[in-house]
Amino acid sequence: MPATASARNTAKPANPAKSSKKEETTPAPEAKAAKAAPAPAPVEVVEAVETVDVDSSDVSPLQTEALALIEMARSAQALLQNLIKGTRSVSANIKKLERDVKRLDKKSKRSRENRASNGNKGLQQLKPVYTAEMRSFFEANKSLTDNDGQLIVDNLTYDSDHLLVSRKQALKLVTSYIRHHKLQDETNKRKINMDSTLQGLFPELCAVKDKKGKVVQDENCHYNTLMKALSRHFTQ
Repeated sequence: MPATASARNTAKPANPAKSSKKEETTPAPEAKAAKAAPAPAPVEVVEAVETVDVDSSDVSPLQTEALALIEMARSAQALLQNLIKGTRSVSANIKKLERDVKRLDKKSKRSRENRASNGNKGLQQLKPVYTAEMRSFFEANKSLTDNDGQLIVDNLTYDSDHLLVSRKQALKLVTSYIRHHKLQDETNKRKINMDSTLQGLFPELCAVKDKKGKVVQDENCHYNTLMKALSRHFTQ
């Protein structure tokens, strides 16, 4: 037993430099495992194609306002499309109305021209005079002239029973008589101051008085009333 103890005491001490080299060259278990593990495959990023519902609690106020603006823009776009469609329809209706108005205007113009033409022919056509007052008036004033100094009636024409004159000749002869006898009212140039001859021709235009002499109907002889008043002389 003492020999063993001395042998242990006489053993050479270990070299600390060699021990440190062995420790440096010996790899750690974790490093070996890291070298042995394969490299991870690259990850592909795929864009989402579907709208993901987001919890409103996770959306910021700015995002909420942006979403509201997008909805307003979509609504405005839909409204604009409807407005464009309506505008096209209104434009088509306006063009149709313009065509209809032009057509009606042409038709009305032709109708006025036809009426004017027929009216002039009717005024110039010789017709029988059925009243003795108008016949006597023509025979007594056949020498009167118009504004140009031309005779209104060259020769009086008769059929078997009546004098034949036109309404145009009758109106011209009456106005010439008014001018010749100065019966135009000085204050109101459209009014005619009737004498006994005109009162006999147009009794409906005279002033009417009652038994007490009170005027119940004022005299209404004006230039614009003469043509209507002449009608009774050409009506049987």
